[in-house]
Amino acid sequence: MLKKAFLVYWLIFSTFPLHAQTLCTEYEKIIFSFQEKKSKKLMSICRGENPPYLVYRFGKYQNVELQFPEPLNESSWKNFEFSGMRRGGGKANAGFGDYSLSFAKGNAEYSVFQEWSDEDGTYSIGINVQANGKSVIIPGDRKTQQGSLVLLDEENKYIKNAANPY
Repeated sequence: MLKKAFLVYWLIFSTFPLHAQTLCTEYEKIIFSFQEKKSKKLMSICRGENPPYLVYRFGKYQNVELQFPEPLNESSWKNFEFSGMRRGGGKANAGFGDYSLSFAKGNAEYSVFQEWSDEDGTYSIGINVQANGKSVIIPGDRKTQQGSLVLLDEENKYIKNAANPY
């Protein structure tokens, strides 16, 4: 009986953390998602397939506080600015990555970032929000990260990388 109860528990809750760690729907691809450190809210950048679209969501699994942009269609890509560069080779080659996806809504500017340096072993993810002359950084929890902003390098048909003009 205990085995059966465990099996039922496992079947119900084994997939819960996966869904709870992203605000992407089952029909969307996770580009980048993480949980914010302090309030445990989620940030997710998702890609829809048909039509191809890009969307930013922030909030809790049952309560999305901000979704940008509306509507979700192919023109959504034009609402974002993407910038990213990286160098491999580890510490010996001063490997690094510096990626961001930005957009403006109302009087606020949002920039989701992912940065790392192989030289000193630092790594950070988060959201920089600028509004009313103030800047607030909302740090992300790396342990909850899914995907990477690096995946946007593959989407050059829809969004250009401002750091790579070619």
